[in-house]
Amino acid sequence: KAFNEGLTDEDIIIDGLVATIGAEPYAAVNTLDTIKYCKEELKIPTVCGLSNISFGLPDRMFVNSSFMSMAIMAGLTMAIANPGQELLMHAVMAADLLMNKAGSDERYINRVGEQKISVVEGEVSGSDTKTTTKTKKSNIIPEEFEEDKIFTAVVKGKKELVISLIKEALEENEPANKILDNRLIPAINQVGVLFDKNIYYLPQLISSAEAMSAGVEVLEPHLNSGESGDSKGTVVIATVEHDIHDIGKNLVALMLKNYGYNVIDLGKDVKTEDIIRTAKEEDADIIGLSALMTTTMMEMKKVVEEVKKNGLKAKVMIGGACITEGFMKEIGADGYSEDAKQAVEVADKLMGL
Repeated sequence: KAFNEGLTDEDIIIDGLVATIGAEPYAAVNTLDTIKYCKEELKIPTVCGLSNISFGLPDRMFVNSSFMSMAIMAGLTMAIANPGQELLMHAVMAADLLMNKAGSDERYINRVGEQKISVVEGEVSGSDTKTTTKTKKSNIIPEEFEEDKIFTAVVKGKKELVISLIKEALEENEPANKILDNRLIPAINQVGVLFDKNIYYLPQLISSAEAMSAGVEVLEPHLNSGESGDSKGTVVIATVEHDIHDIGKNLVALMLKNYGYNVIDLGKDVKTEDIIRTAKEEDADIIGLSALMTTTMMEMKKVVEEVKKNGLKAKVMIGGACITEGFMKEIGADGYSEDAKQAVEVADKLMGL
């Protein structure tokens, strides 16, 4: 009848009756079945009175939060609930995150990932003392980069914005190498600092890395087009076996290309034998190795050993989040770079330039 009056699916919301499990043990199951049926079969949004489920029970918020997460999984569109109840709202954000809903990672982090401090205010006697919670805000953009839109977009993981801003900068004749050296690399380094301080979390780290990669992709043709003269040398570069992290390695490869090296990038999770074989085939002057994890860094030692065993002329340069100069000396490598920019200096030194 509703459709006959001109209503559509978008105009209708089904309110599934929620009984208390205190009186009806299958109340939650029945409601979840109803929600799922409305989503999958009827394609109509749903709503429910959330707290009814725990009526008559102690510590109701634990029941309500769990039920809310299950209802979201079943396809619940909205709920009648108290948004001031932190446990409940945290559960909602977590459920969206686990369901991979658009923007859920950022919403979750913004709600529960911020550092908080408690401030006690009141009379000395304590009679009217009250506790308030204030959010401790961290300045994620250093003062010297506050006006840099590209830097800020990378740090905030705004991929499409990074692409458009870099294109604008190139159209305004800003040199590609300066965009890379002075804006992109400092930005991704800042993201690493924020991650190390537990101000940023893994989803933000990945978003920023993807934004960075998108920016580099726009820059790369302009960086390479300016090369002239003979190559400084041939570098075979790879992230070692069992390690799938390649953002740092990609930056190093790009920097080396930009500064005159012929770079053969083997990618990530590369076996030692493939690195050695390519180094032989390409008569490599340098082998660049990257590792992010302590569980994979010893793969570098295998490569160094195989280089010596096969009598290759290539010098081995290593780097990565867990790598140090001390580790370089321990495994017998020839050079260590802390970041992409320093990698060029290390490579030049190994080539005697």
